[in-house]
Amino acid sequence: MAELSYIFTVSDTDEDVWEPALAVGQLFMGGVNALGSLVLKVPTGLDDITGDWVKVDTARYAVFVGAALRRRGSTGHREFMSLLDGLLPVMIMLADRSGIEITGASPAERAYLEWARDRDRVLRGHIVEQQDGGVHFWGDEA
Repeated sequence: MAELSYIFTVSDTDEDVWEPALAVGQLFMGGVNALGSLVLKVPTGLDDITGDWVKVDTARYAVFVGAALRRRGSTGHREFMSLLDGLLPVMIMLADRSGIEITGASPAERAYLEWARDRDRVLRGHIVEQQDGGVHFWGDEA
């Protein structure tokens, strides 16, 4: 059976820019919708057309990601930062793929963008089960 996926398409160009597995798309959209409507109170710029196909309004999405980045930089709440650190890097990746230029207004925001765009960061510190049942910690040198 084929793996179902979400499709994220830029509204301006009709270019497909991200096709995660269905569960990944659902988790991402759930987090984005909660962040936009409950926390930031701004439109996300992501229009869920069919439940597995999303149109990216680049102008609105840029505002949404910028608001999330500012909020991340202004909070000292550890749990909030941890939750946002799971979502915001994926939001930034989608913005980058959609041709949206996200730049930080402060040194902290620019440092966060650099951290979020570090592809190796995604693998460091993650626990992965191996085929033989063993556990591997990405980032371990041994």
